[in-house]
Amino acid sequence: MNIIFVHLGRENLGIEYLSAVAKQAGHQVSLAIDPGLFGLNDNVFYIPVLERIFNQRTMVINKIEKSNPDLVAFSVYTGTYKWAVNIAREIKKKMEVKTVFGGYHVTLVPELVIQEKSIDFLIIGEGEEAFIELLEALESKRNPQKIGNLWYKTDGKIIKTPPRLPLKDLDCLPLPDKELFEKEINYQDDYLIMTSRGCPYNCSYCCESYYNRLYQRKFFRRRSVDSVLNELRVMKKRYNFREVMFNDSIFFTNLDWLKELLERYKSQIGVPFRCFGRVNAFSEEVAELLKWAGCYAIEFGIQTMNENLRRKVLNRPESNQDSHNAFKICDRYEISYDIDHMFGLPEEREEDHIYAAKVYVELKHLNRIKCHHLIYFPNLAITSLAERKGILSTSDIQLISAGEQRADFFHLSSVKDANWQRINKSYQTLYKFLPLLSPTQINFIFKHKLQRKLHRLPGAIVIFLQLLVAIRGKDYRFILYMKYYYWRIKRWIRCRLNLDQ
Repeated sequence: MNIIFVHLGRENLGIEYLSAVAKQAGHQVSLAIDPGLFGLNDNVFYIPVLERIFNQRTMVINKIEKSNPDLVAFSVYTGTYKWAVNIAREIKKKMEVKTVFGGYHVTLVPELVIQEKSIDFLIIGEGEEAFIELLEALESKRNPQKIGNLWYKTDGKIIKTPPRLPLKDLDCLPLPDKELFEKEINYQDDYLIMTSRGCPYNCSYCCESYYNRLYQRKFFRRRSVDSVLNELRVMKKRYNFREVMFNDSIFFTNLDWLKELLERYKSQIGVPFRCFGRVNAFSEEVAELLKWAGCYAIEFGIQTMNENLRRKVLNRPESNQDSHNAFKICDRYEISYDIDHMFGLPEEREEDHIYAAKVYVELKHLNRIKCHHLIYFPNLAITSLAERKGILSTSDIQLISAGEQRADFFHLSSVKDANWQRINKSYQTLYKFLPLLSPTQINFIFKHKLQRKLHRLPGAIVIFLQLLVAIRGKDYRFILYMKYYYWRIKRWIRCRLNLDQ
């Protein structure tokens, strides 16, 4: 069969694995992508005027038409769902073709998504096995009713097949199909890999907690060291990458596995890497291993320094002492670290932001503070909490479930109160250049309440200050961001010229 994946955003490992199993089964696969430059899904710049200029919706639709597919496949988040539906609707007007949707949003609210006329099939939860079986059923024109994890429509009825267990062994999957995104990603600069699936924790705001519920806490699994190193050896030979990003929710959950991996990684791969971590899973032994093997940065999800809020609202048991210990260890081993800090939490106070800033400004090897908005996803614990407290109305819940919430992680807040939005924006701005400040300077700012005016600071100045933060911390990632935009714009121009011809 001829399958085309349609995607809004950057590289997607889930799509790469689906493409890999499809190719392994002998199917033809292609990709139609809109990188979403300067839009809400762009994690660096949100500039609506430029978003309209660089919008690639027409090019995506044209590519789908030219590929003449047997199946159009979408993997969607809540934030990309409406974009995907609009593409599916347009394609259905132009040609007779089946569509299949999967991904987080589909798994969270399948009963709503299946009502959409432009969608023929849904794959719930983990998708590789169901996807391959669906391709086989479509190709042989047989009834797909025995395919687990599948919802579909026939003769006006909605058919829901029983759920299936997740894969027992992730090693059975082929290597992700990096070739699919080759024209969109410069793998030489940065290689993205997952060594596990799921997360052992249940943060109230994270979609992984829903998967833990769906699979009764059996969703978190880790690949073997052999499997991980085999992928890295093959891809290093192919792309000669300069660094690796381990994109697992938490990289160091198993010390024995980590030791074996890093001992072999250092000798067989030997390039710098970064990862995600959790402060209460971090230790001197982990830090020593990471530093020795070439880890130059860890991203810690802190979200708030209000310990009570973190525990009761976010369902994160880490203490502030856990955070202090992890930061001190990183400072001793000279490992840089990013801190994820979330704004818009239920019951947050301005004092929480002030206290966090006073903690963060003392940190020696803090690279940057990544500021995020709390985004409500359907059927998660924090969304239910916000509804009970009157923060979200029934109408809000409906908009969230339909993928129509006008908010995102990086640019638009879910907070309704305009004054609180301004306060949060002021502290977000402060946090973005806080690594440049000293404790004396931050105390002066707070004493004179200068932080309250920072929401007025022009975006260009904020970007310049972030550039200074990157230079101070020798942040290779910031250089890659700038390089990515240059490369994407250049590619957009080439595509437009080809389209016009």
